[in-house]
Amino acid sequence: MKLRRRRKIDTIPISAMGDIAFLLLIFYMATTMVTDQKPLDVELPRVDAPATQSPYPLNVYLNRDLASRNEVYFYNQAIPIDRLADAITDEAARAPSAVSVYLSIERDLPYRQMDRVIQALKLAGISNLIITTRTGASEPVPAP
Repeated sequence: MKLRRRRKIDTIPISAMGDIAFLLLIFYMATTMVTDQKPLDVELPRVDAPATQSPYPLNVYLNRDLASRNEVYFYNQAIPIDRLADAITDEAARAPSAVSVYLSIERDLPYRQMDRVIQALKLAGISNLIITTRTGASEPVPAP
């Protein structure tokens, strides 16, 4: 008796894959809830309290030349870094609300110089600090 050899099929049967994909599609459609969600109108409360941020930020400028003399530029004058905390505290006391401080420094300034200024601001109780960097030596910009 002759036995037949089965020929190997060179193709992949994809009809079973199509059946599985169709069953998965039906499953996801059956289990997904489709609802029409309408947005809610929310009445926001009115706030009659004063602003929490002062509209006039305090600008502190530090470049390589000022850092070599242990000074910063604040309110159109160069003051020693050791007196910065007192000067910031005095100016912040005049503001009607919380104060923002902009610290503008040169990009390649050593970190220890920047850290001294940040510690002085922390000592003055400043919690809102924005640090900007500049490249190269440029003239300080007076506060508005």
